[in-house]
Amino acid sequence: MNKNFFEIKNVDFQVGGKTKVKNLSLHIEKKGEIICLLGPSGIGKTTILRSIAGLEKISNGSISLKSKVLSSKNDYVEPENRNIALSFQENALFPHYTIKKNIYFGADRNKGNGVRKIDPRKIIKILNIEKILNKYPHQISAGEAQRVSLTRALISNPDLLLLDEPLSNIDENFKEEIQVKLKQILKDHKITTIIVTHDSYEAFYLGDKCGIILEKKLKQFDEPYNVYHYPSSINVVNFLNRGVLVPAKVTGQYTLQNDDLGLIKGNFVNEHKVGTKVKLLLQPEDLEHDDKSNLQLDVVDKKFKGTNFIYTLKTKSNKNISVFVHSHHVHQHQINDKFGIKNPIHIKHLVCF
Repeated sequence: MNKNFFEIKNVDFQVGGKTKVKNLSLHIEKKGEIICLLGPSGIGKTTILRSIAGLEKISNGSISLKSKVLSSKNDYVEPENRNIALSFQENALFPHYTIKKNIYFGADRNKGNGVRKIDPRKIIKILNIEKILNKYPHQISAGEAQRVSLTRALISNPDLLLLDEPLSNIDENFKEEIQVKLKQILKDHKITTIIVTHDSYEAFYLGDKCGIILEKKLKQFDEPYNVYHYPSSINVVNFLNRGVLVPAKVTGQYTLQNDDLGLIKGNFVNEHKVGTKVKLLLQPEDLEHDDKSNLQLDVVDKKFKGTNFIYTLKTKSNKNISVFVHSHHVHQHQINDKFGIKNPIHIKHLVCF
């Protein structure tokens, strides 16, 4: 039986005697995989990273890396002996060291601990910090400091890399570029990574798997596509805020009926008996625009997103639903216009609660 590269088993994560996350279990099967942990502020995501790194002790369950127990009720490996790199959101740089010395500190301390070698100069260039190497932490911006902290963690040659909100201080016009470069570095060098973020788009792009932490529990742990399209609970739907729940009645093996939208066809993700009243998840990409449709709804809001418009429509029962329309669509609508929805509505997968 193959053992997982990294594993958390039934751990309660605590800080100051207060439990933040209960009975958490998850694993990384293979070296080089990336997982992202999502959840609201204060939920305990950083506590999980600190515990994995050995900065917080655990009282139950176990944390293992490469088949070695790092933490349990009876086992504890000191942080400096775990070969785990942790990049904090706060960017804990040494104030009396230059940026260059800060970066090379981790690499010098971990020389010869593994076969993978990452050229620091390459990472410095990719993350665009060449011009600040001779400066001190107080002389650079928060975004630059974050990239320095990330560089130091990457070149330390860790078995496991822990990133706490690694791009939170990066300018928006630069963030997407850094995301692409970061993912390339992690995959090229097979750096096993756990990333904590509040940004679901960032998590869906970077992560091989995503974990949603709500109400002190891991609510869902799955591939990004499944987390988005097959959320496991109403709480996950509300947290991701990528759709609305509308009341409907199951009328057949592949059909629903909604008072505002009429007949809705598709494949149920979970089985529901005919006659059951459910809440159907409607995401903006589920509905198709059709100017000639007899199903016309009022436009109450319109957002331009570059490649598409997002129209917010009001139903007869005053429910707001959103629809994506490609920005090159010939007919743009304005507030208070009528907007046609193609019917009967067909949704590939019907997610109901």
